[in-house]
Amino acid sequence: MLIGDWKLNQKDHKKEISAAIDGFNLWYRVPDKYKVSRNGEPFLAAALIPAMLKGESIDLHPSMPVSEDLLANLGRLQEVYHKWNRNLKIIKINASLTEPETLNDGMAAYFSGGVDSSYTLLKLEDIISHVLYISGFDFPCEDSIFEKMIERNKLISDKFGKEFVEIETNFYQFGYTYDLSRNLTQGSCLGSVALLLSFNSVYIPSSYSYDQLFPLGSHPITDPLWSNGSYDIIHDGCEATRTEKIKKLLADDTILNNLSVCLKDSMRNCGQCQKCIRTMISLKLLNAETTAFPVFPSLKEISKRKIDGQLEATFLRENIELADQVGNLDLKKALQRSMKRYEKTGLLKQLDKVFLGGKCVSFYKRFLKEDDNIVRIDLDTEFI
Repeated sequence: MLIGDWKLNQKDHKKEISAAIDGFNLWYRVPDKYKVSRNGEPFLAAALIPAMLKGESIDLHPSMPVSEDLLANLGRLQEVYHKWNRNLKIIKINASLTEPETLNDGMAAYFSGGVDSSYTLLKLEDIISHVLYISGFDFPCEDSIFEKMIERNKLISDKFGKEFVEIETNFYQFGYTYDLSRNLTQGSCLGSVALLLSFNSVYIPSSYSYDQLFPLGSHPITDPLWSNGSYDIIHDGCEATRTEKIKKLLADDTILNNLSVCLKDSMRNCGQCQKCIRTMISLKLLNAETTAFPVFPSLKEISKRKIDGQLEATFLRENIELADQVGNLDLKKALQRSMKRYEKTGLLKQLDKVFLGGKCVSFYKRFLKEDDNIVRIDLDTEFI
């Protein structure tokens, strides 16, 4: 896999940094006040998982050197990813070497306006100087949407006196070119941007607590390995479950009223997707008032909701436990009915796997799933 044709263009007070990876022109745009990496490290981070999937070595143009520390870290990262998914092969990286350097002063944290990043912001309010918002990772980058998301998230960064750094990219299209899931490429995207800007330290908000960890693109084992040695990457927040994080957010109305968690719409919370529902349930159980979500669904709707895999079941168990703690028995029963249906489905899948070699599940995935629900390549298919 070839990486080359590095370019830097400046327009409308922004810097656009791009390079060709396997024929795909990957780009990032950042405010021109920030220094950016002029080597190949951000693009090497982006290319690593696609190259491992294809089983191809990576060859960087001599004008795009990388640090020895990053090469060593990516070697260890490959060992972890390969153990998690044997379809990701350990590959060779051919590149010229350079010394790493810190480019921008400050302690930065990724911020999307969601539960995890809001928790990290509140927790590390006295430490964080910059918040990094990326458009073009979870959703395609569109100018009109990008501007409105900046406006919403700047309300929060300004309130806490943090410098807001908006980053645009076409990483979303790049990952889907190889049919890679966002769960898988999350760490490489965040690592790529961290290498591009190289602050003193970068905090990546966790999605799961220590007792819930499983193979995932962003993980406390792998996130620090995206560093080139000139800065630290810290995977933050594993000490708290999602419901515990939401409890902390209750202290700030601005954060609550601007929460953005939706899987389907970057402009608003749809109130229908799994992330919206799980968040609305937690807020309901905690008697929290917020204008960020539509009308709460009925207990019947909640009890009949389909749970899509172990990822979502983890958060369902959290909400069942929270319902028990606060004594909301009606909502607890509705959640338990949903969990029971999920467990029955899991049992049927296991029986199919043992006695039919997984043929029924394979048929379902191939012929019955809708296009927008295609199962993309992940680290562990048991958690899809």
